[in-house]
Amino acid sequence: MDDMNHHPSNSGEMDHVKDANGTAPVASSEPRLVNTEERERLLFRKKVLKIGLVVAVILIALFTLPIPLGSLKVTGTQKVTLQDVEIAGNIEEPINILHINTDTLKRRLANDLRIEEAHISYELPLTMVVQIVERKAMVTVPAQFGYLALDQNGQVIVSEDAIEDTSVPIISGVKGGNILLGDFVKDEPILQTLTYLQNLDEETFKQIAEINVGDPNHILAYTVSGIQIRIGNGNNLKEKAELTQSMLKDLIKSQGIVEYIDVNPAAPYIKTDTGLQGSISTGNTKAN
Repeated sequence: MDDMNHHPSNSGEMDHVKDANGTAPVASSEPRLVNTEERERLLFRKKVLKIGLVVAVILIALFTLPIPLGSLKVTGTQKVTLQDVEIAGNIEEPINILHINTDTLKRRLANDLRIEEAHISYELPLTMVVQIVERKAMVTVPAQFGYLALDQNGQVIVSEDAIEDTSVPIISGVKGGNILLGDFVKDEPILQTLTYLQNLDEETFKQIAEINVGDPNHILAYTVSGIQIRIGNGNNLKEKAELTQSMLKDLIKSQGIVEYIDVNPAAPYIKTDTGLQGSISTGNTKAN
């Protein structure tokens, strides 16, 4: 009995934990929710780190290891080959376009005398395209050993034993001397000839076969059909080129056999076996 008096019953113990309103408190679930959200955030971060690590490893491998990726294509040229481009860019097989330094490649291609410009672009899915603009010869000049092809700037871009490109005029009356590939000619008559030719349109340029600069004050050009063009000295070459264009077109209107044309801006005319005819384009007329 004494035990019953000194030890609280189960109901008494429950009464002891009741609140002031007589109800037992309910255990809170907020800590569990916070722990769950933290675990999810940690798992998400781990996933992101794993993905980032995998991507980083793949990129490092692609940029450093000899893994083939993409292809290389060369366009706009018949002279420069894919192998030439690979050598210029120090590109190794198998080709990986991520390994190619485009700035270095363009700079080295610019040093190739066959190339005027090089443009780099990309095509889907993974193709690097190197578009070449070929350096074109403007004239051919006899040299000490063979012939030299000069571009519009007077730079030697080809040295050959015999004339291979017959589509450009040859300069006669002078020799290039001991000039090497990449050198620039400094002979004034040759430079004047280049100025004259640059001011011709494409159609007229194709009609010029030869320019004789043996006498710099009496420069003579000859068409592919053998008509002589008297250019005179090296003054007013742009105007003389424009007159050449118009007067060659006027030849079909000329009467008789054309012997030569004179493109002196002061008094241009066409000489035929029947006499002198003024340029139709300029309106000048001369009699015998």
